[in-house]
Formats: sequence, structure tokens, C-alpha cells
Amino acid sequence: MKKFLILVLALMMLALPVLTACSTQGGDTSGAASQGGDASQGGEVSDDPLAIFPLEEKNFGGTTITILTRKSRHAQQFAPQGDELEGSVINSAVQARNDLIEEKYGIIINVEITDRPGTDIGLSIQGGTGEYQIVCDAVYTMVGHITDNWFYSLNDLLDLNQPWWDQNACNQLTLSDKKFFVAGNAIFMDDSYTAGVLFNKTVYADRYEPTYGSLYKMVDDGTWTIDVMYELARDFAMPDEDGAWMTDGCYYGVVTDGYSGATMLTNGAGAVSAYKDEQNKIVLSGGSEQSINAFDKVFTLLNDRTTSVFAEQFKPTNWGYGSSLFIGNHALFSVGYLSSLLGIMTNETPDKVVPGVLPPPKYDAAQEGYHCGINVYQSDVLAIPVSVIDEDLLEATAYAMELLGYYSMKESQFGADSVTAAFYDTSMKFQAVTDDNDARMLDLITSSRIYDLGGAFDWNGKMIGLYSSNLYAGANTLASSWDANLPGVEAAMQASIEAFNNSIN
Repeated sequence: MKKFLILVLALMMLALPVLTACSTQGGDTSGAASQGGDASQGGEVSDDPLAIFPLEEKNFGGTTITILTRKSRHAQQFAPQGDELEGSVINSAVQARNDLIEEKYGIIINVEITDRPGTDIGLSIQGGTGEYQIVCDAVYTMVGHITDNWFYSLNDLLDLNQPWWDQNACNQLTLSDKKFFVAGNAIFMDDSYTAGVLFNKTVYADRYEPTYGSLYKMVDDGTWTIDVMYELARDFAMPDEDGAWMTDGCYYGVVTDGYSGATMLTNGAGAVSAYKDEQNKIVLSGGSEQSINAFDKVFTLLNDRTTSVFAEQFKPTNWGYGSSLFIGNHALFSVGYLSSLLGIMTNETPDKVVPGVLPPPKYDAAQEGYHCGINVYQSDVLAIPVSVIDEDLLEATAYAMELLGYYSMKESQFGADSVTAAFYDTSMKFQAVTDDNDARMLDLITSSRIYDLGGAFDWNGKMIGLYSSNLYAGANTLASSWDANLPGVEAAMQASIEAFNNSIN
């Protein structure tokens, strides 16, 4: 989802072609709702070309479109879910959108929940049952099944140039001209699992702002870098009263988990393991000079045990340690995803942290723009399974996806009552963030989103943990391990490309 002008993010670029963001999403509050509604609702006709659904109006006479997805917020993207999600506003927005789609276009949105939708859809395809028309699951689960011919190419089914589709997802999650997946305004879990940095706003204002100035201004000026983060983190970190680390009484400059910290900070420094160049060719870049130099800075920061801590340092892994420290004002920075905001704002710890939001820092001030990776294990995409064989149903399915995208936008007639607005105003607890600058930072983050092809396809099992595996081992051997693994990675990549080119869909 998108370029939410007031609530979720814009920008991007860098030397690597993959890091040139195509922000085509919208999120201004200037939709038909703020203009008085569209003509069919009896209000004023807006000059905004997106105030009215721009595609040909059709009605499918009560056709049910069933979406196979995961539980909780993943399902809430398409149908109201339980109040335990603190989602009454989201549920209302989702229901209003679905009601309009049913009443105006004759499409009923239905949801089925499973633990593994991206895998379980294969059973439906092989069984020829055809009970699901759309599949929604994480990037990592979905992309590997393209070569199984499970999904339709969407090139001729959707208008992929529409602003409710994320162009980075369209263009980067494929190995050919065929585009099998979409993300965008139809879903919000893609934004939830976009990388960001939270900082302790109160501590920073008291101890560092008089010397360093505003972190938001640093971002605006392009001087928010890994070196700045490390300098501040080192100053803040302190052992407990017994001189010990990894206890509840110590203070850390940076808390994270190994995968998120190593991968998302390296992505932020302008490096990915693989990308598509301007000629649509896949480039393996994990061993490039840029990648090696970027990870060297990240490794130095995260491997400094007197400054940073990551969850996997504990045996067994203590996933909650870092977040507890941050919530309890014992950490200056937390590297993770925008979904972290929800956990913090709903946490009931007394005197909990007041968080600010930043993009992952640059490699240096010369880097052109900020780059925000995604958690491929959690960030959702949509696809249409090949089991939808009836032509009329296939048309209705594709049309339903367009409707879900458009009517979730703030530019649609729903405006401030849209799903997009509801999600950011409630789940991201926007109203609870004390500085309006955070709205701008969220805008910057989600429209600077990048997809690392290597991490998504994980060729030869060596790509998704390319950076984090070095962190776990406590030794930065990226250059040598890349060279050693490259032949196997290249072979696996070529096999995937060939399968894409030969796919029947």
C-alpha cells in the first residue's frame, strides 16, 4: 500500500537500479470523501481523477470471490476480524468497502484462513477443486511456487500501472516480463513489515538533540547514516550496576534480531544480494564492493557487544529481550519493522518509551535517498491460482483485486474512512505519536520500499541469510563465503530463470 501522503511514505533512489523506487501509491486525504463524495453518491464531482473508480464499471451479479490467507491481521485486510486486534475502526472500514463492492459491482468478498495459504493452495490446484480465487501469503512462501505453474501471470489480467499497485513489487518480484504478484493498497501487511528504526524520543531530546540536532532534520538533510547511529548508540550503552551485559539492568544503543538488523541495515545502506538492472537482467550483487562495504559497517555496529544486542545471541533465542529493553527506556534505537509501533503503543508497561520513527540509516551522506527492505517471511503479496479456470470467474477475480486496491485508498470516496487511513490511524497508532514529523517519516519509509530478489528466492539456500549468518558466526566472512557459494547460487538462479521463461501461464 502505497504513498500515504500523510501517513505512510515517499522517496527512493541509489546507484543500483533496483534501488530506484517507483512510488506509485497514493494516500492523500483529498479523495471524494473530502470533496463531498462521487457523483453516484449524490455529492460534488471531484476534480481528482482518482475520486471515481477509473476502470470500466461492471457488475458480476453476486459472484463470490474467496481469498485464502493467514489469520489475524492478514485476514483483516479482506474481512472484519475479532476485536482483540484493537481493530474496530479497521473492521468498519473493511466492511464498508466490501459492502460497496457487493452492492455496486456484485462481488462478495469471502475469506478462508489457513496456516500456510501459499503452500496449501497447491493442494487445491492439484485436486482441481478451484474453491479459492485469490491467495495472500508472504513473499518468501509465494515466489518459489511460480516455477510450479501455480499462478497466473497478471500482465493481461490487471491494470498494473494503476496507482493502487506497488510498482516495486510488480517489477522486482519476477525473473521475467511476467508479473505474478502484486502488493499495494489492497493489503496493509506489506507496509507493516517494511523496515524502519524506532528511537527513544525523550532520551534523545534530553541528551543528544542539543548537540546533534533533530534526527528528523538529519533525515531531511541526508545526513542520517550508520556512522551517526553507531556514535549515538555507543554513547548511550551502559552495563548494569554489576558491570554485566545482557541483563534487564543494562542499556543498549541498538536492539534488534540478527536477521532484521543485519539484512535491513545493509539494505538501508544501499546493498542487496540480487536485483534486476535496466535491461531486466538479474544481477547477483551480494559480493559487490558496495555490499561488502555496507555490511562491514553494519557488522561492526551489531557485533559490538558493548553497544548492540540481537535476539539470537541468547541460547535459547530471546526474541522479546530487545523490545522489552526499548519499551522500558533501556535502549536508544530499535531496528525492526513498522509493525513494532503497534506492539509498543498497545503495551501496558508504566512509563513506557515514547517512540520516534526513522528510515534505516544511509551508508554515508553521499547515498541518494533511503532504502527500506521488507521481511520476506511476513510481508504479503497477492496472486491468482491457475485453478480459476472459468473465464467469467477469472474476470471477476481480477476485477475484485482492482476494486480492493482502489477502494482501500484514501483517494477513493472513503477518504479518511478508508482501510488505508483506518490502518494507519489505529493500528500504527498515528494519533499516539507525539511529533508530526513521524508522519513524514512513515511516508518516506513505505514509498522507499525495496525487494531483494536474492532474499525472496533464496537460491541454493544461501541468500536470505547472506548477512545475518555472518553476524551469528561472529566473523565477517562475507566476501569469501560469497565467492565459495556463488557457483551454486548461479546455477539455482539460472534454473529459476529458465523455469520462469518456460512457464505456461
